[in-house]
Amino acid sequence: MNAQLSTSSDQQPIKKKNRKKKPTRVDCPYYKHKNYMMDRYGVPMFRVPIDLGFGCPHRNADGSGGCTFCYEDGGRAEQTLVANSVEEQISGGIEFARSRYSATKFMAYIQAFTGTFASASEQRKVYEKLLDQYPFDAVSIGTRPDCLPPATLEFLQELSQRLEVWVELGVQTTHDRTLKRINRGHDWESSRAAIIKLHDMGIMVAVHLMVGLPGESIDDNIATAETIAALPIDGIKIHNLHIMRGTELAREFEKEPFTLYAEDEYAEIVIEMLRRFPPDVAIMRINTDTPANRLIAPHWQMSKPAFLNYVANSMKKRNILQGDLYQAGGSGVIPTKI
Repeated sequence: MNAQLSTSSDQQPIKKKNRKKKPTRVDCPYYKHKNYMMDRYGVPMFRVPIDLGFGCPHRNADGSGGCTFCYEDGGRAEQTLVANSVEEQISGGIEFARSRYSATKFMAYIQAFTGTFASASEQRKVYEKLLDQYPFDAVSIGTRPDCLPPATLEFLQELSQRLEVWVELGVQTTHDRTLKRINRGHDWESSRAAIIKLHDMGIMVAVHLMVGLPGESIDDNIATAETIAALPIDGIKIHNLHIMRGTELAREFEKEPFTLYAEDEYAEIVIEMLRRFPPDVAIMRINTDTPANRLIAPHWQMSKPAFLNYVANSMKKRNILQGDLYQAGGSGVIPTKI
């Protein structure tokens, strides 16, 4: 039996809100993550991005390989790139949140690469140290659905006895042909099984989806939304495909360009997906941003805040809401015909 994680005596757990209450939209037609946080915890919780240096099981030792769209740093937050240690990342992130946002509650966000790509004993050692030293009230761990062996699941369940644990799964799509095309390294069944296992263990689950993947149609995106909506998820991030310099996808795009969505086209797809998600699931993100020196395409005119307003206003004008096309009781199995 593994040693149990100690519980800090001066760190009191946050009182959880009942998720079954009607979501607070605050003049937004979808359930924004900030509003979800307020409903669940009573206060905003600031996410502190952290790179633990665990790497990715889908890459070679020299860093090559992996998903065709993934940049060499595995999606590290910009603020972590200038820090020399994990301690600097955390201290800087907490201080920034306190000074700029008057933040009082913090979530450790293990963002870069694969947050469970280490032995369960190594994960326990790292997280024990992290949680003993810093005032985190929750932790969110980004990982792959095929990097959750039994020992890691046992550790995550153990960790959830100390504080709230979220796992953010890089699902991207429910279509196996696309997963193979982008060299994802796992199939849809791996994602479906991981979502159910985590939920059954009391772990909060968020999924990352990507729109604009090569070979996928709007119908494919809607089918992904409907399949995901039938599963026990708590949060969703939607990313528009960005082609970044130095990636395998960039090399493919240079040889044979394919169509990327403009702002208005992408917004319409996002809206249709939002309509199919359960109304009480947090929408954590609906578009992505990439440093200009990395981005090859697409180049949008709208800023990120402008795009968010565009989506919200478009939904308001049509009097549509997140979940107004949601069908409860789905199976989470991809329909054979779209």
